[in-house]
Amino acid sequence: MWKIVEASEVVQKNLPKTTGLRTLDPMKAIPHDDMVKLLKLCSEWRHNPNLVMQFGNVEAEIEFFASLVKANGWLKGDHIDLGLYLIRKRQQQLEEVEISDWTTTDVFFMVPACGLDWQNTYKVYVPCMLQKYKHWVALEIDLIQCEIKVYDSMVSLIPDQSLNEELGPLSITIPNLLHTLDFYEEGVYANECTRDWWCPWPIHRVDVPQQANQGDCGMFVLKYIELLSAEISLATCTSQNKPFFRLMLAAEIARGDAYMP
Repeated sequence: MWKIVEASEVVQKNLPKTTGLRTLDPMKAIPHDDMVKLLKLCSEWRHNPNLVMQFGNVEAEIEFFASLVKANGWLKGDHIDLGLYLIRKRQQQLEEVEISDWTTTDVFFMVPACGLDWQNTYKVYVPCMLQKYKHWVALEIDLIQCEIKVYDSMVSLIPDQSLNEELGPLSITIPNLLHTLDFYEEGVYANECTRDWWCPWPIHRVDVPQQANQGDCGMFVLKYIELLSAEISLATCTSQNKPFFRLMLAAEIARGDAYMP
């Protein structure tokens, strides 16, 4: 691939390998010490319900963890952003990242802490709240194929036509924004794009594991993005495993780091 050096000068740049992430075990046991730490944290909240703790940029009250670990608990934007931050942080800890296969935005579609500029990636994963349905989905913005893939844990909730209507403005905004930035004119993507990128981008729904309740969509979005970015099968991304994934995320937030492969 190509990396912009200055103006129109380009040099070839090998894409960093992601072999470290590919060895990630989604079902790896939570360390005993981390479980003890999490229980102590819950005990502190039990004795002082008004206690506020700081995790990254998030000030968390007891309800933050309660909604995270309880079955069917609704994940808010702060949960999603913290989970994605830990995933990006782990990526940077595993390797020196200048150019990568992927990065993520936050829930406000901004480049967040530990995120990469889009010019240095092939794919951008986006947590997206479909406001009309109060439902989280994961988007994969493919900057080479010039398309938007939707990973939806409850396809029965939203008809395809309604989904396209919800995401239609995004399919127009993205190419317009990239055009404004001269994104495809030179450098990384000069000879890579596979379609007329300036046209509205097609939206495709991907066949993925489905949730079995009403509250797990946010947790599915986090696991979709974590596993897809690591090029790992989504086979473990099931409602049956969500209580464990919720507990794991709570332990990771409490320790300040995602678990390494």
